[in-house]
Amino acid sequence: MTLGFVLGHHGVSVAAVSGLVSLALLPTTWSFVMGPVVDVSLTPRRWFLIMVTVAAACYGGFAITPMSGPAVPLLGVLCFCLSVAVVCAGASGTAAMALTTPASLRGPIAGWTQAANLGGAGLGGGLGLWLAGHAGESAPALTMAAITLACAMPLMFLKIPPRAAAAAPVERVRDIGREIWSLARTRTGVLAIMVMTMPAALGAAVGLLPAAAGAWHASSDLVALVRGALGGVTTIPGCLLGGYLCRRFRHRTVYFATALVYAAGLAAMALAPHTPLAFGSFMVLNGVILGVSFGALTSVNYDALGPTSPATVSAGLSSLSNVPLLLAVLLLGQAEARLGVNGMLLTEAALGAVSVAAYAVLAWWWRVEAPVTLAEAQAA
Repeated sequence: MTLGFVLGHHGVSVAAVSGLVSLALLPTTWSFVMGPVVDVSLTPRRWFLIMVTVAAACYGGFAITPMSGPAVPLLGVLCFCLSVAVVCAGASGTAAMALTTPASLRGPIAGWTQAANLGGAGLGGGLGLWLAGHAGESAPALTMAAITLACAMPLMFLKIPPRAAAAAPVERVRDIGREIWSLARTRTGVLAIMVMTMPAALGAAVGLLPAAAGAWHASSDLVALVRGALGGVTTIPGCLLGGYLCRRFRHRTVYFATALVYAAGLAAMALAPHTPLAFGSFMVLNGVILGVSFGALTSVNYDALGPTSPATVSAGLSSLSNVPLLLAVLLLGQAEARLGVNGMLLTEAALGAVSVAAYAVLAWWWRVEAPVTLAEAQAA
């Protein structure tokens, strides 16, 4: 958030910023590589501490790198390395969660997880924007480095039970393979995979809007407020609501219903008058809706986790969910260059609506044509 706004202030194009965002998202598409490593090697606590340290070092690199067009390649390297560290830390944290949290509580836990992710990004990004405008462009990175290191403290005191897997790494790998194969053979598992690959409620346009805030004549302080402190505070209830709704309703139903509402919100933002008030209102509203959808999406992920390979399964599903996000960021960057900011918003809205409709048709057909699991159908 801060990086996009500062680079936009220095004349760097939205397309270049979208390229940096894509580099930051790229490691999330192959986080499945880190999952097995966490499940068969060091403990989740050790991996988390190592990766948090790496992330703090990357923030230090941002502090000494000029925020200008010629420095974009180096900034891209830092974005990529920071994302690798975040992905690995996330896989470690998820493994710790799966070993300490009963399945009945994972819906609310998913909501709290996304409250931390989205709310923390909003509060941290808002703080970064404010610091960039009032304390210099290196202050946000140094502050984030300190906060990142502080985030390692809670895990130091968390009691994590031993993993339910064989002691030998080879046996652990076999157990992981059996659990993944078992998941992939069920209707629930396949539908969960489909949910993760749908380009619905991605939040890609919202991530690019700080660089295009000038279209609404929005000041840096307004962007910092609605994408930062206010955005973080209002997004947190949305994430929690999404997680708790998944205790009462089917996870996939909550996700896709919210995705349609989010698409409508993007379309309304594109068609409404472009004023600072409209920018702030729609950013907050769409942020809350996005929080609900992310809480539900994470619930779908956590619902598939078992005791043997939680990091592998969660990282694999997360990788799938980030593939459409990566492609959407690239697509929306080009849409903004050719169609303007309104075209960018309407493009993501259309992606969401079409993908939800396609999933609904396929799920209905599968319910009628194949009401049993894939394994049962093959056996028959």
